[in-house]
Amino acid sequence: MKNFTVTIKDVANLANVSTATVSLALSGDPRVNVKTKKLVEEAAMKLNYIPNEIGRSLRAKKTETISFIIPNTSHHVFTHPYFAQLLEGINEVLDRHNYNLLISTSPSEKDESAAYNKILKNRRADGIILSSASIHDKNILRMVESGFPVVYLGKWHHDDALTVERDDMGGAYTATEHLIRIGRKRIVHITGPLDHQEGIDRLEGYKRALMDNKIHYDEALIMEKDFSRESGYEAAAELMRKQIVYDALFAGNDLMAIGALKFYKENKISVPTDVSVVGFDDIDMSTVVTPMLTTIHQPMRELGYVAAEKLMAVLNNQEVKEKRTVMSTHLIIRESCGAGMT
Repeated sequence: MKNFTVTIKDVANLANVSTATVSLALSGDPRVNVKTKKLVEEAAMKLNYIPNEIGRSLRAKKTETISFIIPNTSHHVFTHPYFAQLLEGINEVLDRHNYNLLISTSPSEKDESAAYNKILKNRRADGIILSSASIHDKNILRMVESGFPVVYLGKWHHDDALTVERDDMGGAYTATEHLIRIGRKRIVHITGPLDHQEGIDRLEGYKRALMDNKIHYDEALIMEKDFSRESGYEAAAELMRKQIVYDALFAGNDLMAIGALKFYKENKISVPTDVSVVGFDDIDMSTVVTPMLTTIHQPMRELGYVAAEKLMAVLNNQEVKEKRTVMSTHLIIRESCGAGMT
């Protein structure tokens, strides 16, 4: 045999099954039928595959626990309304199946791998839901190839990973086009981190809406921030310092939009008379700020629910018909854009 390392993916390809099924079969999990188990064992023998310790022991004992890995600090996770709604959806499914939820976060933003390592080291979960991460994060691939069944919350293409994602590009396009239709021409976009797919896609949706409406794309109107309320406030302040002329602001999430609204209020800038504002997420807070925030609704609770349903189907050896699920978004018009209420 050639001198190369045989991986669980090689066995999966030869047996024409997923890596998760290989892991289950080689650990003797009763949920794998006899025919499939034999097929996997024959493929492993033919390739002289030696399971690594994680893959071999992963299914030795069912934990009835799902891990939700979020490569952010616990402060970021538990103070952000996005994660609260995701967890509601996930928990609804797990409660029905009598499964527990284990949340793994990182001690600091610079040590994102810690969230993954805790699960790989302790092996205290049957499957994993992964929160969207940096496009440079190689830990996602580590998790998939470790043999854990994985559902990823975001856009990511891999033969052995199931995904649930939002229509970030479409939502951003709708938000920007709405501002154009009500007469706005100089539209600032506060992006999220541009090493994250949602930040990239929302910027692309903004660009396409400008292009389709024959409006010049101006780099001076783009501000990259971190999805926090504080960064939205800072962006609005920076725009004033730089004396940027604009008549609308599309923020990459509601928290940044709300931060900008706070700055405008403190500096007697009228919303929507002087500047129209649109956010993205439709968090509960968007209805209690003044003016109430026009935003793009994304079904955060449903995202968590669908992800958990997919993972439970894999764990119960059921067919998952849709590997990639894209959840639609839609515009919610309130007071901050100046277009009336619906």
